[in-house]
Amino acid sequence: PGLSPPKTKTKINVCGHYILSSSNSLSYSAKPPRPSRFISIIRNTSDAAAPAPTTTTSDSEIEVPEGPPSLISALNVERALRGIPITDIDYYGELGIPKSCRSEEVIMAAYKSKVDDILKQGVGEDEVNKKLEILKESYRVLSTAEERRLYDWSLSRSQNPDTYSWPFEVDDTVTAKGDPPPQEPEDFGPTRVVGYSFLAWLLLSIVMSIALNVS
Repeated sequence: PGLSPPKTKTKINVCGHYILSSSNSLSYSAKPPRPSRFISIIRNTSDAAAPAPTTTTSDSEIEVPEGPPSLISALNVERALRGIPITDIDYYGELGIPKSCRSEEVIMAAYKSKVDDILKQGVGEDEVNKKLEILKESYRVLSTAEERRLYDWSLSRSQNPDTYSWPFEVDDTVTAKGDPPPQEPEDFGPTRVVGYSFLAWLLLSIVMSIALNVS
């Protein structure tokens, strides 16, 4: 007997939808799997608070915090408007300075003194870092005009929620900058000369009028 080719069944995928077999029949295949969706989650780095860079002074090796304002936000402004404190930290108390202090040199000296006191306490590293972060925040807020104005305004609104005040009303630095320069004492000498001259002319006119009437 002659060799006959083996019976094979060939399937051809046409466009991924129809299958052609040796029996000349068409059958519909299952739908191709749906492509996977990849969702990309992009984090907005502007929302995350970037750590503030610090500079180190050469004299005492104490870090002086620098960075963008940390209190200025729409949420804090709304809280201040409603008379709600925007922070539970007493920045003036942390640095040990009165609210009327506006000297940058005094604020810097108070910050360095507090840092030295903390480093000499000999407490744990975690506790030291926590206290130093609070001091850095206190210095940054009180040494920045915009942040300090918002903080002072929040204090005023929370202490007197029934009395509304504007941010610039509690900022005495604006009043100090807007004070007019001292004026020189006015010289009244020329004014006196003119007055005396007018009085002498008036008296002379009266005397001349009387003399003419008598004659």
